[in-house]
Amino acid sequence: MNNPLIRKLETSPSQKIVIILTGLAAIASVIIFLLMRPVEAALKAASPYGVMELEFAWTMEQIEQIFGTWTEELITQELTVTYIDYGFLLAYSTFLAGITLLIVRKLLSGQIQLVGLYMTIVPFIAALFDAIENLNLILMLSSPSNFPTFSPFLASFFATLKFGLLILVLVFWIISLVWFLYQRSSHKS
Repeated sequence: MNNPLIRKLETSPSQKIVIILTGLAAIASVIIFLLMRPVEAALKAASPYGVMELEFAWTMEQIEQIFGTWTEELITQELTVTYIDYGFLLAYSTFLAGITLLIVRKLLSGQIQLVGLYMTIVPFIAALFDAIENLNLILMLSSPSNFPTFSPFLASFFATLKFGLLILVLVFWIISLVWFLYQRSSHKS
């Protein structure tokens, strides 16, 4: 588990670079999210289904039901947003990895720091799963009446993995903070 490439994250990239990249990624994430938001609002205004329902449809029947409530224009808009989402996944994964690395460097030491260094790459794995999910969404949105039968399942499967990993990162942040506070109070007493 003591991988020299992972250990390199203790010092490289420099703290200044990590802070700059994390800040830029945060700004990009917010901007891209705001660009995508109106389409989600339009989908929800026209039907009970938004992008989350699309991501977690799992079956052809459920996708057909969703597409049956969306107009052709809304499907085209969602297709455009799905392409834009590739930029979002790069931005959010860089932001989450940057925050994780800053936490690991500032608050942790020993074995938990090593675990944290590995956790720094988890957002990028989540982004890879998001990219695969998006590919399957694009296959469905590009041809709503004739999409591959495997796409609903794969989109939902990779969306589940993506969200699971993102939740894992957030849980790690909480555990790290609790661990840091525990260590700090132990040293004071």
